[in-house]
Amino acid sequence: MTLVRWLHPFGSVLSYPGRHLRWKIIAPYALMAVILAVAGTFLVTRLVTGSLRERFDNQLAEAARVTSDSFVRRERKHLEVVRGVAYTEGVAEATSADNAWALAGLVGPIAANGHVERVEIIGATGKRVFGSELTDGSALTYGPLDELDDRGSWPIVSSVLAGSEDGLGDKFAQIVATPDGYAMYTAGPIRDGDQTVGVVLVGSLLSSFLPTAKVEALADITVYDFAGARLASTFSASDDPEEADLTPPAAALVDDPATAVREQKILFGRDFELLYGELVVRDQVIGVYSVGLPSSFILSAGATTRWQLGALFTTGMLAVLVIGFIVARSLTRPLLELVGVARSVTLGDLTARTGLRSADEVGVLATSFDRMTERLQQQHLATIKALTSAIDARDPYTLGHSVRVGQLAVALGRQLGLPESTLQHLEIGGYLHDIGKIGVRDSVLLKPGSLTAEERKMIEMHPRIGLD
Repeated sequence: MTLVRWLHPFGSVLSYPGRHLRWKIIAPYALMAVILAVAGTFLVTRLVTGSLRERFDNQLAEAARVTSDSFVRRERKHLEVVRGVAYTEGVAEATSADNAWALAGLVGPIAANGHVERVEIIGATGKRVFGSELTDGSALTYGPLDELDDRGSWPIVSSVLAGSEDGLGDKFAQIVATPDGYAMYTAGPIRDGDQTVGVVLVGSLLSSFLPTAKVEALADITVYDFAGARLASTFSASDDPEEADLTPPAAALVDDPATAVREQKILFGRDFELLYGELVVRDQVIGVYSVGLPSSFILSAGATTRWQLGALFTTGMLAVLVIGFIVARSLTRPLLELVGVARSVTLGDLTARTGLRSADEVGVLATSFDRMTERLQQQHLATIKALTSAIDARDPYTLGHSVRVGQLAVALGRQLGLPESTLQHLEIGGYLHDIGKIGVRDSVLLKPGSLTAEERKMIEMHPRIGLD
């Protein structure tokens, strides 16, 4: 019972629309507006988010392709310089003679013309004969390369010195470690006749090359070795491993993966999606790379779209409700007035009229109701007049008295500005003020002579009898 009493107010509120015609009209439109608002927001948000997701996927795939192409293009530039140096007259003789001064004059212009970062000449023993690196890119100024590490231990150098060839010829490419960081090098032989007298090395540091590739790919790029160790990246350096955890998944390190490996990560407080691929140069896999794009904008765009559409559809829904309320009110106002008049008539006010005049069904109903009420009032008054006349007919002395009292009461009420409902009661009261004479015996009522005290008392009882 306590639960029933507790739920009773809610039941009254929920049943309120069902008890009013106006809300019965508005409720279906309100429900439709809510359904359309929710469905529209969901569908449009999903379409917008889906479109952004598709564009994002395409951009990520395009970034991976552009990154791979950037490495290939850089290797081709290396290869052009390698060939230019290898086939320049005098380079083979200077290499055999370990003449670094002569090589500087021969190789320097070729390196500057090719805009390469590093160019080196390795002798047949594996030792560097000449080395030069770009010191000022804007002025194409080169300086001596002072790194002391042994180039002869590099696989690409030993392969060239050994006269090895692959499907594309006797040139090789590799990512190697240098004191200045990891670099991509291309190696080719220097021949004097049929004899290999040295190796040309042309290289680019990943730390300087990746930012250029990032501009082309419009994505952050990271290069890994085959064990998954990060070699270089365009992401900001950070000492916090959680901020810069760029460790690739194991699936990205599998040779010839069946599908592209993709993962989501939070880097530097932002959501990123990374796409991994094999770094292929000259048909050789020289490493693994990843391209990363921030994906948080998709969620933020979806949320923004959801709120914007929600506000739009809410405004539209409110507009529908307001318009529906106005339309429903204009339709139901005549009906409510008709209901009010019907209640007044039910309570005894036969003077109540709707006064509604229109050509629609409600107007016809109101006019018919007014005519019916007017007839009812006339019949009511006629019945009362007949009853009054019958009473007055018993006493010729007061014949017509009650009718005159009723008419005079109405005239006085009109002078006083009383409403029609009150005038109706005044008229009926005047007609019926002597109805109590029904209870007085004719011998007393019609006695020609004077009345006794007891008879007079009986006459004076007729107002009480009329009231009863």
